[in-house]
Amino acid sequence: MLETEVSFVDGGREVKVSDGILVEGLPGIGLVAKVAVAYLLKNMKVRKVVRFYSPFFPAIGYISEGKIIFSFADIYVAEHDPPLLILYGNAQPSTSYGQYDLCTKIIQVAKDLGCSTVLTIGGYGKETVSEKRTVYCSSTDEKLLEQWIKVVEGVRYSGQIVGAAGLLTVLAAEAGLKNFSMLVETAEMAPDFFAAKRAVEAVAKLLNLPVKIPSAEELSKAYLLSLMEFEAV
Repeated sequence: MLETEVSFVDGGREVKVSDGILVEGLPGIGLVAKVAVAYLLKNMKVRKVVRFYSPFFPAIGYISEGKIIFSFADIYVAEHDPPLLILYGNAQPSTSYGQYDLCTKIIQVAKDLGCSTVLTIGGYGKETVSEKRTVYCSSTDEKLLEQWIKVVEGVRYSGQIVGAAGLLTVLAAEAGLKNFSMLVETAEMAPDFFAAKRAVEAVAKLLNLPVKIPSAEELSKAYLLSLMEFEAV
């Protein structure tokens, strides 16, 4: 049966961290997670350790100036206390089986690398949004939810979380990992740089990251540079 290929990069299999936090940044509603995580990659010292290729990624090819860019998901290690495992990619699987296959592999690899907590980010599409963009939070860990929801100034979420942002949270819990999911209000636009800015703000505050909180305009420029750097190969 077809399954996700896991390809370690430049000694990535030997990388070990202590109590690492996986920060998910795969494309979804409003591209909120992808844009926010691309900004973190651009502004932190990172090293790519593993790439995932899924046969269930959408059957399309991305073209940039004549060059075909494969669908992928990567994990980068960022030097921080605690260390970060930053998940960045340009696609999600288009089937439920594919989602489970990829997300299961991601959790397995992250745990082997030393991950103890999974933080997922997503967009919550709404017709009208608040000026600051509300952050909707959830977790299988009530104590962690109460603690972190105060830090990000969020509210409790009720409903479905579709795709990797929800599935990674559930699979993390099954693997004995702490977990926290944030969905940021997003309008009907993609990318939504205002929502992504709110996501950067929340993650930076939650994890005490040494990154400047960008304006929406700065974030849009940084995202274009990130595409050239992190999706060129």
